[in-house]
Amino acid sequence: MQNLNEKCQSILEERDKVLKEIQSMQSMESTQKYLELQKKKGNLEEEYNQLYKEVKMEEYDSCEHILVIDAETTGYFDQNLHHCFGCIKCGLDTRVLDLPREELNYTLPQMQAMYDYLNKNQLNSYRLKGMRTYIECDIDLAKAIYTRIKNAHPTIDDETTLKYFEIALNDIRNIKVNGERKICRARRLSLNDHFNRWDACNIRDTYS
Repeated sequence: MQNLNEKCQSILEERDKVLKEIQSMQSMESTQKYLELQKKKGNLEEEYNQLYKEVKMEEYDSCEHILVIDAETTGYFDQNLHHCFGCIKCGLDTRVLDLPREELNYTLPQMQAMYDYLNKNQLNSYRLKGMRTYIECDIDLAKAIYTRIKNAHPTIDDETTLKYFEIALNDIRNIKVNGERKICRARRLSLNDHFNRWDACNIRDTYS
């Protein structure tokens, strides 16, 4: 018991030393400047995040969407099942509505903007303007292919872009490559090296 009491007392004494050192540092000009800058940094980040979300929400609202079906959604033609869509142009993704609201506090501002936009306007995929395709694929892959197409052909219209997009997905589905080639292809599309979801199923020529 005595040894335990001595250890406790030793810890308290060491803590008091640390507290005194903290107090002495708080009175230093450099420490005060550091705290002020940290506060200013936090305020600027909060202001930026708010403006960023407003910019993204305006972008989502003005976009003539090209919507693809999330590849992990099954039974698209079963009207009783829930399925999600993503826009390959602006990145709006209805999967964000499935996230718990409290979890959004720990996500990127873009995801928060998606949730706020869809939730505020009570929108689902069927009320978004633009083209709803019957293409089922990984949404990250779809956005990467769209970006490559627009970089190569910045002035083409949405319908032509969609045709190019369907061709690219058909090539991915039909041209089999080994693991190393998949990694190289992922890098070209700015995807993670280990991205391996290359199958594009249920590709159709009709859209609305």
